[in-house]
Amino acid sequence: MHLKNLRLQHFRNHIDSTFEFNCRTNVLLGDNGHGKTNVIEAISYLCLTKSFYANGDNLVLNFNGDIFEIEGTVISDQNQEYNIRIAYADTQQEKIYTINKHRIEPFSSVIGKFPLVICSPEHSPVTSAGPVERRKFVDFVISQSNNNYFQNLLEYRKILKHRNKILFDGKAFRRDVSTTIAPWNEQLIERGSYLTVKRKEFVDDFKSYVQSAYLQVAVDDEKPTIEYRPANNYGEIAKQDYASEIFRSILMEKSDEEMKTGITLVGPHRDEFVFKINDLDLRKYASQGQHKTFLIALKMGEFYYLKERCHETPIVLLDDIFSELDEKRSGKLLKYVETLNQTFITSTNPHLFSETELHQDGSKIFYIVNGSIKDRVALQA
Repeated sequence: MHLKNLRLQHFRNHIDSTFEFNCRTNVLLGDNGHGKTNVIEAISYLCLTKSFYANGDNLVLNFNGDIFEIEGTVISDQNQEYNIRIAYADTQQEKIYTINKHRIEPFSSVIGKFPLVICSPEHSPVTSAGPVERRKFVDFVISQSNNNYFQNLLEYRKILKHRNKILFDGKAFRRDVSTTIAPWNEQLIERGSYLTVKRKEFVDDFKSYVQSAYLQVAVDDEKPTIEYRPANNYGEIAKQDYASEIFRSILMEKSDEEMKTGITLVGPHRDEFVFKINDLDLRKYASQGQHKTFLIALKMGEFYYLKERCHETPIVLLDDIFSELDEKRSGKLLKYVETLNQTFITSTNPHLFSETELHQDGSKIFYIVNGSIKDRVALQA
């Protein structure tokens, strides 16, 4: 799959920008704040219906506009053409997503249709912060490759929200909510045990992709590993047929404690994924360069995992990934990404990219200044 073209209107600082992309490497160069990241942010809208960067559609609307529009043409691996358009009107607070002029609803049905791999500074907490960031990463990868998982995840979150409200009210008003919460327990068990089993299966499969990718970008003899640590040791035998019964048993054991705390203490929303290099916990012992290398390996592993399971080659977005990487790691990474599918790279450093070598491969460089595309001659002037 590749993105043939893109048009942005009143999106961030792009008033009206049109791009014709190469199907291999596309480099977006320019100073910070001039609109490089906005371009790949718009690509995430096309593939995911939303930004990977902003929390709301109104935040990406240009200050001088009431409506933003994004249009692009995606060509699948089977050479099928999809004309995608997204429009958001701030006055109505309405977003419309269409494929080949047909309105698509719900937006969740798009997830996985146009697989996307994103690596940006916004994802650095995946390796350095708390477990919620790693759960988000795992859920995002599995959801793109398994719509059933995605739907179960959405339902689980709704159930969890309702259940927590019942527990909170029970604690606040000092009343017994065991009867009220019973039906929510069964739903939590059903959805939660499914998610845990799938996460276990995912880690078992995914870790080999990460190990292979890490070797391509690391400069030392380092071995990465991923461990799945489900909450309450539930997942140790979650792959067995009795997963739901085990979940139910632990939930009963924790019922009194949940009544006292007013929150759900059992389930995949409390899972942890531990990343290690040479058997040492990444969060405790790794350097900044190792953190960045591990994150890139996760994303490259995600690329091959999705390519195999979605039967569609993902587009890769690499936003400012060369900061905190030394020259040797940067060089290895550049050579590696050239072997992937269509890739979009943003950078403030033009010296990392040889325009001659890129053009030999048919790749393209775009110079972005104040939300507009400039040629190199204009930049130097």
